[in-house]
Amino acid sequence: MIKLKDLLSEGKFKFKGKYLYMPDGQVTSIPKANERDAVIFTHPRYGELKIWQDKGKIYMQGEDFDKYVRTNELEKYLNKNKYKYLGIDSRW
Repeated sequence: MIKLKDLLSEGKFKFKGKYLYMPDGQVTSIPKANERDAVIFTHPRYGELKIWQDKGKIYMQGEDFDKYVRTNELEKYLNKNKYKYLGIDSRW
């Protein structure tokens, strides 16, 4: 049986614990500071966005900004701006 809340949340990024669930069903964890990887998203207007954990917080690095955010702030930002998940790649 499909629940109404599942239909409403379909197609959105969602954090649960330490995992980020993508709109297409993929799951990833955010790389830590000692790893050289970052989760990469793209947007036709805003360009690439890379995220990883640094100093216990999530660090977002865009083409024209960088800042620390909480998990709920990142979730809202990705959903509001309709970013697309690209994959995991090197930060540099």
